[in-house]
Amino acid sequence: MSKSLYPALAAALLSTSLLASQTLAEPIEPVRENDPKILNRYLGLLDQAYPCDWKQAYDTMGNYRLQFSKNIEVLEFACSISPYNEAHVYVRVDSHKPQDAELLSFKRPQNEDNDDPHVVFNGVWDIKTGDLTSFMKGRGLGDCGTYEVHRFTPEGYPHLLEFRAKPECDGNYVQPEKYPVVLTQPQ
Repeated sequence: MSKSLYPALAAALLSTSLLASQTLAEPIEPVRENDPKILNRYLGLLDQAYPCDWKQAYDTMGNYRLQFSKNIEVLEFACSISPYNEAHVYVRVDSHKPQDAELLSFKRPQNEDNDDPHVVFNGVWDIKTGDLTSFMKGRGLGDCGTYEVHRFTPEGYPHLLEFRAKPECDGNYVQPEKYPVVLTQPQ
């Protein structure tokens, strides 16, 4: 190979490497939607999961669509239930069988406050990792509650990684990420 080809080859490799790393590092953003047909399609599942005025909530917030693989999407619907907690419900849809959409269940340790398996409170996505973090405030001050982290699989199912709880509302605020650990599981 001639020395004159080295710079061109190096530039091509660097360009390919940068392009690949940008593609890998680029997070996939959830897509916000506000189409009443979407709500109507899943309203029965939402009502089954949690008592809320889903139509009013949808008018304000819409829903988010997250693509986990070529055929698997998860739709996120939210509804405010108090000044400090917002209920989030997730519907998994396989584009090969859209009629078989299902409510997602979130596993938690037994005897913990949020024992509704279909609801996550104050859910926040980390779009780089696919983790869904939740903090349920025990009261408005935020000095008690639960903190949980779920990682979604490419098949669109949540897997509990971490659960923390501070059950005593003692007036001492602690970052939820520093609550006592109740359960951790491998990724």
